[in-house]
Amino acid sequence: MKKRAIRKTFAFALALCLMAGVAAVGVADDVSISEFQAMRPVMDLAASAAVCASDFPTVISDGESTLDENYITFFFTNGLLADPSLGITQAMLTDTGLQAEYLKSIFSAQLPELSAITPPETTEDYIGFLPVYAETAEDGGIYVMGELYRGVRAIEQMTTDEYKTLFWIEPAIFTLRADATARGGYRVDGFSVESILLMELQLQDYTNKILVEYSNTKLGFSLLYPSIFQEANFTEDSSGASAVTADGSASFMVKREENGSGIGLNDYATLMAEAAPDARLSVNDMFQYATVAYETTDGKSVFSVYIVTEKYVYTAQLTYPTDQSVTYSMYTLYLENSFVVGEVSVG
Repeated sequence: MKKRAIRKTFAFALALCLMAGVAAVGVADDVSISEFQAMRPVMDLAASAAVCASDFPTVISDGESTLDENYITFFFTNGLLADPSLGITQAMLTDTGLQAEYLKSIFSAQLPELSAITPPETTEDYIGFLPVYAETAEDGGIYVMGELYRGVRAIEQMTTDEYKTLFWIEPAIFTLRADATARGGYRVDGFSVESILLMELQLQDYTNKILVEYSNTKLGFSLLYPSIFQEANFTEDSSGASAVTADGSASFMVKREENGSGIGLNDYATLMAEAAPDARLSVNDMFQYATVAYETTDGKSVFSVYIVTEKYVYTAQLTYPTDQSVTYSMYTLYLENSFVVGEVSVG
């Protein structure tokens, strides 16, 4: 099975978006991501409860549905450790009246019969949602598309070192509806993730807007790269392709080289890691590739994906300013997940 097939179900649709001191770039149908700043804590908590409540993230629907009881349990349990601005208190665990009042201030969905909550074991990670792109739905609602992540704290509060441990879960979509009576000015009309295969058309549109596919049939590989690398800065040669941002601060390249020594994947990746200080090496035996990530002394972060066959060494690499890790770290996982080489693809 090709990695591309796996990506179809468990993709990391990565994008360029920063808020709270970082520039937002997602705009569609005159809807700007910056309009949802007040909703960030709400969306983080709603997403966190969805991830924790079941093996697959819980789906939230509109007023014709009912909130899941287990979801509500994790919503209030995780809420005790969430952004203080949300105002969730210990008293809400046992007072069903307070629970109902709070849930009705956020969700369109109906409520089940509420009861006192005994806090279950939950994650110590911070689970959040990074809004990336927004568009108006035909019924007047708003789709806010972005990425679920795990980290030590909210992404806009992370340090450069903390970005190194950031884990991107998968793309997700909130459906919001403007409502002055709702917390943050918008009511949550829906939430789903890509692996559930709901909102598939919207997610595909989202991916198409933030990523570009590059396929080189002569060299036998393909991948998806960030659309911020404009075509004017994109060049090809006999070994592959490269691109650079307009300001020259970030670049990516993909190439094929002869494997003259016949070296194997593990040995090659180990050599690449040993050549860089404090490099982080990861080998994926199932899909036969390796990644190496490190920081340079001049303030750059480098992320490389290697695929090695008897004949060739294939490399995809993204380089970016370390102090912009919150912007570019998302792309590294998409680069990793989409890099496909014909020699090692089956099916």
